[in-house]
Amino acid sequence: MAAETIAEKIVKQVEYYFGDINLPRDKFLQETIKNCTDGWVPLDIMLKFKRLAMISEDKEEIAAALEKAASELIEVNEDHSSIRRRTDIPESSLEYWQVIKLRTAYVKGFGEEAKLDDILEWCNKFGNVENVLMRRAKPTKVFKGSIFVTFKTAEEAEAFVKNDEAKEFEGKKLEKMMQNNFWAQQSEENKQRRQSERNAKNAKRAADDAERKESQKVPVFIKGLILNVEGLPTNSTMVDVKVFFKQFGDVGYVVYESGSDKAQIRFGGDEDGAKSAWEKAVAAGTDGKVIYNEKEITGKVLEGEEETQYWNDFNKTRSEKSARIGGRGGRGGRGGRGGRGGRGGRFGGRGGNRNAEKSEQAAPEEKKATKTVFEDAEMAEPAKESLKRPADAPAAGESEAKKVKQEE
Repeated sequence: MAAETIAEKIVKQVEYYFGDINLPRDKFLQETIKNCTDGWVPLDIMLKFKRLAMISEDKEEIAAALEKAASELIEVNEDHSSIRRRTDIPESSLEYWQVIKLRTAYVKGFGEEAKLDDILEWCNKFGNVENVLMRRAKPTKVFKGSIFVTFKTAEEAEAFVKNDEAKEFEGKKLEKMMQNNFWAQQSEENKQRRQSERNAKNAKRAADDAERKESQKVPVFIKGLILNVEGLPTNSTMVDVKVFFKQFGDVGYVVYESGSDKAQIRFGGDEDGAKSAWEKAVAAGTDGKVIYNEKEITGKVLEGEEETQYWNDFNKTRSEKSARIGGRGGRGGRGGRGGRGGRGGRFGGRGGNRNAEKSEQAAPEEKKATKTVFEDAEMAEPAKESLKRPADAPAAGESEAKKVKQEE
């Protein structure tokens, strides 16, 4: 292909400036045309466009080239001082650009160092090119290696995309597709990216919520109230254990399984109530030993993770119990079977809480436990234990293995 003459370059460059692709989005040139008489733009102003000035700065040479070419788009005035577009400027509407897209291809794979003139020359091998837009990154304006090339017709654009000869530029492989397909692909990729971001945010929010809820589960409690005791005689009873330790502290709750040599005691009162009670038991013992029913027993106050786990388990059991009880008024609720005033109710009805009755034994005077503080308002002071043993309750020492939990 013969090299373009300067006159041909001038015509092509000026027609690009006033063309259907550039002019509708060139606000500077539009404003200039609007302010000039009858749309005549002085060549002095046109020489402010760098690419035209690089081709020629001779106004007469520019005017002569345009006049000789008999351009269908550009006309020159009589004194060769100004030029203007022959036809009206296309309206920059959505519909207009949708039509332009039908004859525009997307090409990717150019090197960052590629020049517009070289790309234009390459594109012109495959059709009548109206415009090449080099896509640049913001705000650096570095060439992204991709272009939009608009041909005269949609058929030329489609032929270019399918042309296997137009698949390399300066040894680099190119990726081509119609512009509409490119934007559809971009839209889908953006949709997937946004969905991934939403999923990541939701996952983080869920993790944060779970972490917050988990942190809220950590109970607020008075430390040093739980005492584990070992070495009890296997014929011990819960009531006997409670009565023994009431000598040394405010016993609020005892967990003991018949036949076991272990018990767990929760004291009320101030911090380190269990430690204080155990020290008193040691002081009242023999040779620094705590003797229970002629047998030495050992004690350990729960601390750290063991203590926290105890209260976690306690709160969990309490919550599950509340969930089982549910609302009042149904079967087992207030007024229903097993409820207050009904069968098995509170005022002399049949049934009642038989398991609780079986755990009760006679004991001396009672002392109300000091309230233990919890973060959850539901965690109230334990109720007093009734120590009167009904006739059908098992006597002390019976072999029936039951885990008896009693709360004051």
